[in-house]
Amino acid sequence: MTTTALSPAKVRSSYEKWQETIAASLKNPQWHSYDSDLQRIVSTFNRHLSGKGGYFPLDWHLIKAIIWTESGGPQQPAWRNNPMQIGNVGDPGLAALLSGKEGGDLIMPTDLKRTLTTTSVRSSAQMNISAGIAYLLMRMARFDIATVPDDKDQKVYEVVVTTGDSLEKIARTNGSTVDTLKKLNPGTSILKLGHTLKYRKASIQKVIVGWDMVTTSAIAKRYNVGDPAYAKKLNYCLAVMCKSAAGDKGAP
Repeated sequence: MTTTALSPAKVRSSYEKWQETIAASLKNPQWHSYDSDLQRIVSTFNRHLSGKGGYFPLDWHLIKAIIWTESGGPQQPAWRNNPMQIGNVGDPGLAALLSGKEGGDLIMPTDLKRTLTTTSVRSSAQMNISAGIAYLLMRMARFDIATVPDDKDQKVYEVVVTTGDSLEKIARTNGSTVDTLKKLNPGTSILKLGHTLKYRKASIQKVIVGWDMVTTSAIAKRYNVGDPAYAKKLNYCLAVMCKSAAGDKGAP
């Protein structure tokens, strides 16, 4: 009598086990419970940043994919208050956003800047999502230092050059910038006593000059910490979302 050796059971990888968890979203509406919040919050950012440095509207589905990847789904504690996993103790992301040194104040809408705190980010899922989006966009933005005219005072003033004046001194004294003086007074390379210069109120500020494309690979580099499969997971989540939207109950 001959015997047939049984094939050893296939050992599933951690990624395959994770896939099964995400695929469960197709049968559980709880996975989509943040959809209205995501659409509202992303729309607020899109309106706020429209026209700044060539901003291209953010797709809220990318943020949904981050939440699925970061939190692990509705059965996990992180889902309730910390779905974007920003603001955890020791996490430098929230501190960088709130510091004002890396451009976060330019990314956040006015209402969010007023209400976003370490406490609110850790206690409210909606604030956590807002903070995560703000941090991601801050990391995707390209900043530079430039002259910014004062929109509240568009009047063109005049100043007479006196002894000891320079463009730098005139700009500093009158709340303007050298670039503004040069723009309003073309050809002014050498100041002469008694000459009249035009100026506008302006200041030197950090501004958004461009953006990197918000793709799954870019998110993996700028938002993720330490998961080499992060972009792959985001793409898988997006594929599951497409299946769900199409009413297909099979896993991708």
